[in-house]
Amino acid sequence: MARTAGATKKGVETRARIIKGAREALENDGIDAMTTRKIAASANVRLATLHYYFDSKETILLAVLEDMIADMASSYHPARPFADDPQQRIAALIRLIWHYIGETRDHQIAQIELTLYALRTKGSEWLAERQYNAYIDFYSRLILDDADVPPTERERIGKAIARFILIGIDGLILQNFALHDEDLARESVEALIVATQDYLRRLTEAA
Repeated sequence: MARTAGATKKGVETRARIIKGAREALENDGIDAMTTRKIAASANVRLATLHYYFDSKETILLAVLEDMIADMASSYHPARPFADDPQQRIAALIRLIWHYIGETRDHQIAQIELTLYALRTKGSEWLAERQYNAYIDFYSRLILDDADVPPTERERIGKAIARFILIGIDGLILQNFALHDEDLARESVEALIVATQDYLRRLTEAA
């Protein structure tokens, strides 16, 4: 059988270095800096080595996306456990999301650029879909934790709420980065919390 790229300890380290170099290029210089040559130079590997581990720019971007989501998950993990009440959980989650966004400005802009690149590049649309499904799956698991709600219903409601949160958060990111108005941002975050809580009430009442 053919050897899987990155299966050895050295291979894992080399692959991680390439991903780190690609992510730094994306966050520091934007999507235009994401050429394989620039990534290889940033990772301090030969171009042939990069192509051994990643057969296309899209597979590198996917690895970068997965690395970003892993960072997001690890930053949320040490946070205080959410309340049992779903309404309080939503408020805590949205405020935590917004705090994380404020701490990772370059990371957020890189994610936006990654989405636009995927949507504009023929044959790469799947990357944008993968990106948003990953966010939805991640947030949906933090919405409901009620054993009395059947698992399929928890998943349905959780994903609906996660999609709704993302609609608001995406707009808030662009608004805040463009206007630099922290008071307006806080007011908008609280408005998103109220709207999301109302949506959750309507979903659970209809269930």
